[in-house]
Amino acid sequence: MKILSTLIITLFVLQSFAQTSPATGDAASGTLQSLPAITEKQNTPLPDTTRKEVFRKNIVKINLTSLALFNNYSFSYERSLTRKITFVAGYSSVPEASLASKYLVEKHTPSIEQAVESYIGEAVDITNYLNLANVGSNSITGEIRFYGGTKPGARGFYLSLYGRYMNFKANYPYEYKTTENRTYTLPFDGTIKGYGGGAMLGYQLMIANRVTMDLFILGGHYGKMKIDMPAMADLSTMTPGEKSGLQEDVESVNESTNGKIDVKASVSDQGVILEGNAPFVGIRSLGFSLGLAF
Repeated sequence: MKILSTLIITLFVLQSFAQTSPATGDAASGTLQSLPAITEKQNTPLPDTTRKEVFRKNIVKINLTSLALFNNYSFSYERSLTRKITFVAGYSSVPEASLASKYLVEKHTPSIEQAVESYIGEAVDITNYLNLANVGSNSITGEIRFYGGTKPGARGFYLSLYGRYMNFKANYPYEYKTTENRTYTLPFDGTIKGYGGGAMLGYQLMIANRVTMDLFILGGHYGKMKIDMPAMADLSTMTPGEKSGLQEDVESVNESTNGKIDVKASVSDQGVILEGNAPFVGIRSLGFSLGLAF
């Protein structure tokens, strides 16, 4: 079960910022040169040199970094509320697939394997577990951005305050071996829902008042995850002692994470009901989105 918990958490570990001058009349001229010149004050309207600021208030964007690294289809819409404040609504979707097929997981498998070995205290071939674990997710993000700079519109450095909801789906066939050397396959299949909020610094460049380049510099969020991962299987042949051992095995993740993950398992003849809570932690950094302003 430590393997299953580690795989689930891995995705999260690996898983917005007139000049005027008076007009003067000519000196009055006359036949007598001795008369003083008279200056006539003219009420000429001052030229209006102020220009109305025009900027595009709508931007649609796609996150190219998440698409390349995680096969994550992430889209967002940004709307200007005032001259330098915007609201951004985002949606992302990761199609369900083997965890081993994720680019960053595949690239860093040796490091993940080393971390898991340190976590469970024994050598393990993590590649096999990664191939068996299937994951997918959907998330919704809402954020308010405060832009700096003198130019109007959604451009320049910004500070983003955001909230995020994520629905994470996972399944994994866990093999449990009893003290009697009997093996049971437990097909864990369920959801993990996360709610959290955070902040991010970024920079958005606008080219030709039409194309935008949005860079996530550094940010992150924190919140809570609710775990619901049942495993329906025929456990009627298990003895009460074996069921108790299975429950302890599943809940051992609580002690291994020093209470950061809190799960409870209920074992019956029909299978295992696994429920609990865990921290919802995420990092937004070095992401790049390409957009179109209108």
